[in-house]
Amino acid sequence: MTLNPLRTRYIELFGNEPADDGVLGQIQSRLGVAIPSDFRQIASFYSGGMVGGISHHAIAAKGRETNILAETLRLRKSIALPHSMLVLAEPAESLIILVTDHSMARPAVLWLDSIDAPNRNDVESLRNPESWNSYADFFEFLLDSELEERS
Repeated sequence: MTLNPLRTRYIELFGNEPADDGVLGQIQSRLGVAIPSDFRQIASFYSGGMVGGISHHAIAAKGRETNILAETLRLRKSIALPHSMLVLAEPAESLIILVTDHSMARPAVLWLDSIDAPNRNDVESLRNPESWNSYADFFEFLLDSELEERS
């Protein structure tokens, strides 16, 4: 799968901001997950931060700012976040997660409100989550939102 159109659109808006070399391997190792290839490809030009009006955690394994590794570990402990989920962002009263285990029929990215977050394992019981079938689809949504916000 090539994500060149997304890459081009992002770089035109923000410039090239790749995640640090080796960080995805560190995240995978520490969290015991396999990061999807579309997420890996997007991390080659996007390292987290503001896009589409949403502040996303840094694609990092350390640092002063909030990052995917630290926030995922924190929520694994505080709300028993399943090991197959990564925390991408925590907008007001909500949670955006990346599902890394696709052996179950569930979307790749879920945007849950605070009421649905405790039911994150039972997609059918969620009231009205936003969802995307891939991280690339979610990232395209973010870029579309960014362009709409700017116009």
